[in-house]
Amino acid sequence: MTLVTLEKIVRRFGEHPVLDGLSLRLDERDRIGVIGDNGAGKTTMIRILAGIDDADTGARNCRKDLRIAYGAQMPKMPPGTTVLEYARRGTGEHDGLVQRMRDLEARLAHHDEQALRDYGQLQAAFETGGGYDHDHQVEGVLEGLGFDEAGRNKDVAVLSGGEQSRVQLAVLMTTPADLLILDEPTNHLDLAGIEFVEGFVRRYSGAVIVVSHDRSFLDEIATAIVEVGDGIATRYKGNFSHYSQQRDLRLLTESRQWKNQRDFYDKEMDYIRRNMAGQHSAQAKGRLKRLQRVQLLDKPKGPRRSMNLQLGEARGRLGQTVIEAEDLTVAIGQRTLIEHGEFRVQFGEVVALLGRNGAGKTTLLRLLAGIGAPKAGAIKRALNLRIGYFSQDKSDLPQDGTVLEAIRALDRTVDEKTLRDHLALFLFCGDDVDKPVADLSGGEKQRLSLARMLRTEFDLLCLDEPTNHLDVSGTEGLEQALKEYPGTVVVVSHDRRLVTQIADRVLWVEAGRIRTFDGGFEQCQRVLAEERAERVRLDTEEREKAAKKASAQAPASAPTRALETGKVRNPLMFQKLEERIMQLEEQLEATRTAMMEPDNYASTAKMRVLQQQEIDLKAQLQDAYSNWENWQ
Repeated sequence: MTLVTLEKIVRRFGEHPVLDGLSLRLDERDRIGVIGDNGAGKTTMIRILAGIDDADTGARNCRKDLRIAYGAQMPKMPPGTTVLEYARRGTGEHDGLVQRMRDLEARLAHHDEQALRDYGQLQAAFETGGGYDHDHQVEGVLEGLGFDEAGRNKDVAVLSGGEQSRVQLAVLMTTPADLLILDEPTNHLDLAGIEFVEGFVRRYSGAVIVVSHDRSFLDEIATAIVEVGDGIATRYKGNFSHYSQQRDLRLLTESRQWKNQRDFYDKEMDYIRRNMAGQHSAQAKGRLKRLQRVQLLDKPKGPRRSMNLQLGEARGRLGQTVIEAEDLTVAIGQRTLIEHGEFRVQFGEVVALLGRNGAGKTTLLRLLAGIGAPKAGAIKRALNLRIGYFSQDKSDLPQDGTVLEAIRALDRTVDEKTLRDHLALFLFCGDDVDKPVADLSGGEKQRLSLARMLRTEFDLLCLDEPTNHLDVSGTEGLEQALKEYPGTVVVVSHDRRLVTQIADRVLWVEAGRIRTFDGGFEQCQRVLAEERAERVRLDTEEREKAAKKASAQAPASAPTRALETGKVRNPLMFQKLEERIMQLEEQLEATRTAMMEPDNYASTAKMRVLQQQEIDLKAQLQDAYSNWENWQ
């Protein structure tokens, strides 16, 4: 069933149409990834789709009572509220549904047919928000997004920008809805958090549309890709990899068709010009009439723009140690993040610095770049090492002035043409260089920060989440530049495809330790998965032993059927309760089966969720049986 459609949408900002005849349809169970260049209109399309903004012309049609979960609907974060309290309260949609369902249940006792139909419609949206297990689901989602017990009890007033984004993501993921809209959900997540969101989206019972530049994420979750550009939306079947193949084939086909038509047109016009006044004049006039009826194809636009970066030269020689850490202790205030860290980085290497949020990656990267000092130990650097540091918070950007002025401030001796040529490499062309820095989008600010950093040559680049807010083409341009860079790179990134493509080694930061994986990201993933699987196996054995012991000490007795005791009132609701017991038993069996699947037991995040589901389902089943036994 179709949930919502956009038909020939036009949306202008000033004289410029951002969307110009865009059409799109979303159906139940769709998993759509949205991509496009920065400024192409992705967010504008999403806001119109969600009903937040209106189009200038065109039509938006949606199913009656369609429930949409979208970030623009987020309530304010009042001080004095914990993360867990805020997430449980959410948008208020869950509590509202609970009250409406209770009202309908009272009418069901009187065999109200309309109430029964309304109840069924509400139940689907209710279950997507966790149903009767909403509070437990909220806790599980927060934990999956990186909030431990202390993090869940934090006051929302002291959260960082990244933490606030993750809390809001948790609210969206646990809001009862038929359509979930996510805008760059992976930007502030670590690798485990991204895997958790992937699993959640795959299991989500409603439709999902995601704006994302994370190619691996889109490969995992998308069943269709929508590319927004030139004011329209083009839909492709399959995930991002399938889209790439289809896009390239489409561009090649369009180019060949245009060239063939152009060759035919030129050949015909040449014949017409040569014979219009000669003995073959009649044939020439006939060909001209036929040619005038031909609908000429537009010239293909070719591949989308991408950053054509050149990172410059770097001084050093192969085998030279560029930077070395000895017995390193890293701390923030009184909190120790890393103890006794040991590693070295050699010239020409690309090293990925990975780990969970809060493990100390950014703090360590800043120390490597010469910002601050370690609590203990030493960081040794090669003599006269030139270090470039890219901060994910873009604190280096001036608050006032234009794009051109921001780059000119680095060196006022350079002529304007040279600066414009440099900015063009980062897709700032023409009037773009006169944009105020304060008005730039997140992706544009990211590109400007890169442009400023790369005005100077460095031997070592320390990059903290360089692909955040970049579109797909920008990410691919940066990836290619890093592959070709002759110097040394240490990069913190959650972009798995980028890390897989460029990283020679991985430094994994976890539980105060730094581990080195010389085989790169694939070896890191494999070893960590094996270790998680072993921990899961041991945990499973312990739980089974505890369950057998508890069962032996307190053997379960079969419940007495309430129907036999004469306590049954409201048979319709009692039937609902029996159906719920059967559903819970099926869910419990499915959860235990899922826990034995390799993809799940190899992932700590997935197993943590499944284990919590098992505990919650047992508790719900026990409550349901208790109600069944003592039905009043």
